[in-house]
Amino acid sequence: MRERTEVLTPTEARQASPRRLNFRVLVISMLLAVAVAAILYYAIYSNPDSAIGVPEQEPPAATEPGTP
Repeated sequence: MRERTEVLTPTEARQASPRRLNFRVLVISMLLAVAVAAILYYAIYSNPDSAIGVPEQEPPAATEPGTP
């Protein structure tokens, strides 16, 4: 008896792997990106003396004494 060898077409060969390695890489990369964004957000907005992200304000207009 001859064993039949399976021949895959290029489309069949590119199908997803049952081990889901690409999915794991995608999930881990997304979690790392969210963690880095959270750290940056905390670093910028947790310091009350930081002027980053705060819109510039006009200085108050000087008024002369005796005018309402």
